[in-house]
This record gives sequence, structure tokens and C-alpha cells, in this order.
Amino acid sequence: MSKATHDLLIQLVKKYWGVAEPRQITVSKSDSGAPLLSVNDQPVYCSLSHKSGFIAAAYSTTSHIGIDVENLRTSKSYHRTRDYYKDGFLTGSGLTQQAFFRQWTLAEAVAKASGEPLLKVLEQPLEKQQLAAKHFRINSFLLCAYQAVAADKVSDISLHQMDNDNRA
Repeated sequence: MSKATHDLLIQLVKKYWGVAEPRQITVSKSDSGAPLLSVNDQPVYCSLSHKSGFIAAAYSTTSHIGIDVENLRTSKSYHRTRDYYKDGFLTGSGLTQQAFFRQWTLAEAVAKASGEPLLKVLEQPLEKQQLAAKHFRINSFLLCAYQAVAADKVSDISLHQMDNDNRA
């Protein structure tokens, strides 16, 4: 976890905490490296992601959450991955670069929310998980937020942007 994502998560909680001003916020790492957030001595679900020039943080008081960001202006070739996983996480999606990145960010976010290894998530179709995810395009970046909820509930995910001074 980078200092920038750590600081962003703390600023996010301070700014948008719904009940009352948080008295104590702690962020640490699990054995797997995933962030652990505690607010007022209560565990809170959270997720972090970063790419060069972009950081993202998310938290939920109700269920596991995962977030991923990718730079769409990458020079990486997605063709081999696309061909290998066409019956996995790419099932039902077009095989365009745009569809690939939508599904890739979803897979990363699902892996973070579920705690499952990314390679396991990539091997399975993600049609059901799409219902609990939202994608946001911000300049050349694609952000996916996924909240693990019961199948009969709709995810309520909002995007709040902050500038370099942590102002909304």
C-alpha cells in the first residue's frame, strides 16, 4: 500500500463518514497485503488501487468492496490474455480492447472484494458480478468498483473525486 493511497483512504473516511466524525482511523495490512480499515474501533471494508498518475480508494460499512483502475492508454498487448480467458472472465463480452478492460477491472475488483486469487477469478464467467459493479471513465483511466451484495440487492456505489489537496 502506497502512502498516497493510505492517505486518500483516510481523507475519504474523514470527508464522507456517514454517522459522525470518526474519532480514530487506522489502516494496516492483512497477511495477504490487503488493506484493513478500522474506524472508531469497528472494522470497515475497504479497497485500494493505483496506477501511475491515479490512485483510488473505496470503503463500505455494509459489505466487501473491491476497486481497480487501469490506464486505457497502455502499450500492453491484451490479445494473449483475451484469447486464453475467452471462456472465463471474458465470457459474454465482446473481444474488443474496451470490453477487455471493462472485464479486467471487474475481475480485479471482484478478486479484491472476495479475497480469491486473481487467477481463480479470471477463470470464471463474471456475468452475475457485473450487476454489483459500476465503471467510471476518468480521462484515460477506467475505474471499476464492485460491492459484494446479495443477489437481490442493487449496489449503491458513488464516485467522489478529490483534487491534489483532497478537496471534492
